[in-house]
Amino acid sequence: MKKVSIIIPTRNRAHLLKYALRSAIQQSYQNIEIVVCDNYSTDNTIEVVESFNSQNIIYVRTNNALSMPDNWEFALHKASGEYITYLTDDSYLLPNCISKTIEELSRFNIKVVVWKHCAYFYPNWLEPARRNILYIPKTTFKSYLLNSKTILQKLYNIDESVSTIIPKSLNSLCHWSIIEKVISIQNRFFLSSCPDYTSAASVLLNTKEYALIDNPLYIDGVTSSSIGAVTSFNLGKSTKDFIKEFKQNQNEIVFLGIPTSITAIAKSLENVKKFYLDSCPEINKKAVLCATVDRLIKLEANKAKTQNYWQILKKYIALQPTEVKRTLKKQKIISKLKWMIIKKIRHFSLLENLERLRNVKILRGDKHGFNNIEECAKIIFPILKAKNNIWRN
Repeated sequence: MKKVSIIIPTRNRAHLLKYALRSAIQQSYQNIEIVVCDNYSTDNTIEVVESFNSQNIIYVRTNNALSMPDNWEFALHKASGEYITYLTDDSYLLPNCISKTIEELSRFNIKVVVWKHCAYFYPNWLEPARRNILYIPKTTFKSYLLNSKTILQKLYNIDESVSTIIPKSLNSLCHWSIIEKVISIQNRFFLSSCPDYTSAASVLLNTKEYALIDNPLYIDGVTSSSIGAVTSFNLGKSTKDFIKEFKQNQNEIVFLGIPTSITAIAKSLENVKKFYLDSCPEINKKAVLCATVDRLIKLEANKAKTQNYWQILKKYIALQPTEVKRTLKKQKIISKLKWMIIKKIRHFSLLENLERLRNVKILRGDKHGFNNIEECAKIIFPILKAKNNIWRN
């Protein structure tokens, strides 16, 4: 039986860690180790870990607070599994996640498998209309082989439709030989600034194909301290803390020094390309600029201070060709209209109607009896096992 390492990086989120850790311990697959990497926490993280009293848990702690990529890299080298996956401390693995993935690895005779996810908005999320809600994407419940080169090109074109199917360490099981190959080229596996996206790009560059399980096998938790979600919403404290941990100039962490989710991803993809000049595609700068305009307008709608970032962007756009300037002008109009409509729909509790258009089903905690991600998982697991029945209601 192949050994699997589930790595959980955490820092000062003991109240969330208990759920993620329990989901790892309760996997139906038996041959696992769980590496909890405590990034110099000052809360009761170690007490939460010790309360489980499990021989499968390995607790490690850094000697000082590390940036996210450095912490993930540190944790990686404490794992001994043949296959590696990461689990954030605000998320939750469904009980059959690892067993299903191992099954598909054998069926396809492949070294990397990716799975889909649901999204759970915690009761403390910043938008009242989305609190204690589970989003379930419509899926085929089948598995497919995907061509790495094709997906890589879409990733560098900033095609956001591939964001849930690329082999990030957070949604995939990867054989150690692939990780070793990447390290031999890059000297490390995780690069700045978004380790989930750099790991995805690096794996795609070092594989011909991988398998996709088009079935949600984990729940991605969204809380008021989730870095990616907060960065996309209002650039709050989580974003500021994330950037501060790098101890670098902001331009080295995010494209143009503008701290949006898309500029962080763009900078991350640029960092990977430095090691693969001949085989890695060029990043689509026009698409990055369009997405940056869109994110800044979204942040503005959520009362974030964006004036300085607009000035930076304006200077950069002034140097672009006329065609690009026209495209960005149109993008600004489209995005303003889009986020105004979305905000109004959410304000008037018409969220379900909006999400149906996106092929997403919503379960509300007050109607289905859940108040945290673990209770949510207990509701959703039997529903997903019944497969397409969920879409008949």
